[in-house]
Amino acid sequence: MRVKVKLFAMLKEQLGEEIVLEVPEPATVGALLERFGAEYPQFRSALRSLNVAVDHTYARAHEPIAAGQELAIIPPVSGG
Repeated sequence: MRVKVKLFAMLKEQLGEEIVLEVPEPATVGALLERFGAEYPQFRSALRSLNVAVDHTYARAHEPIAAGQELAIIPPVSGG
């Protein structure tokens, strides 16, 4: 299944605003992150700290994703 994924912060700066990934079905948030790490190995070490939002809600690795949902990968942010 092909999915569009929005990127934020340093991911957006390095890869652009949006990427397209091919995720095996049944697709999950965890599978999405695994595919992201395979496509962009420079970010593999950061996979554990990345957050994924599905339709504007943070999701855990086991949660399913479907075609047409809005997906985003969000690195951790800090600030004060």
